[in-house]
Amino acid sequence: MSPFIGLLLAMPAAAAPSQAGSMPVCLDARQVVELQQASPRQLAALDRSGQRFRIDLGDACPGSAGARAQLLARGGRVCGTEGEAVRIGAATCPIVGVALVGARDYATLARAAATLANGTAPTTLDTVEVRGERRRGFGGSSSYCFDTRYLRSWSEDGKGMLVEVAPKRSGGHRYYRVELPQSCPDLDSAPAISFRSGVGISLICGNPGDRVVAEGAGDVVSFDAAGRFPISDDVRASRFRPGMRFQCTVSAVYPHESEDGNGQAPR
Repeated sequence: MSPFIGLLLAMPAAAAPSQAGSMPVCLDARQVVELQQASPRQLAALDRSGQRFRIDLGDACPGSAGARAQLLARGGRVCGTEGEAVRIGAATCPIVGVALVGARDYATLARAAATLANGTAPTTLDTVEVRGERRRGFGGSSSYCFDTRYLRSWSEDGKGMLVEVAPKRSGGHRYYRVELPQSCPDLDSAPAISFRSGVGISLICGNPGDRVVAEGAGDVVSFDAAGRFPISDDVRASRFRPGMRFQCTVSAVYPHESEDGNGQAPR
């Protein structure tokens, strides 16, 4: 379906009485700043406070080209209760659940939405101020991408890489987690690194072809799935050498959950 997903609310109605003791996860549709369809049965939503949600549908809702999505809920609150629905084009599909998700899961949903929409960027709502010319073709959201033009520093740990970027250019995010599907030995000893996009742009999102390269002159040598060097034993013993470049695949990118403001990278 089209990536251009908007938001409309049902006419306010008397709120259904809450059940004593129940604590459902609810989304205030009036606070949504990003709404995306990740699959025929799932939507992803981001609100003004930075909370991330997955909206589950009872029926497949494929939508139609150019259609705008309408969240239909009493008083604008979406909790996965009876009577709530999403309307996409001519289809109206019941909402059966709302769940809070972390940055990693939301990035997976957002990336799936971009793929579903033929590689274009997810659309934010009209209430969000967007400066600059709208990008045509492939793009990405700061929910699951970072722009290498604003990279400040990086570090490596057991979970992959952590990169620091300019927050004002990255949706307010200062740190991003970069996951590598295989180990990347001696990355921290490389003279320099760079990120390469699989589609030749400055965004790294975990899309096919995205990779991190330990810079140097000479041929590029890739690691296999087990993190081994596919080269001779004598070279393997010496690991990184001047005159070589090593590259590793980037499998996922998402904002680091425990960002801090003390100028130090999170541990």
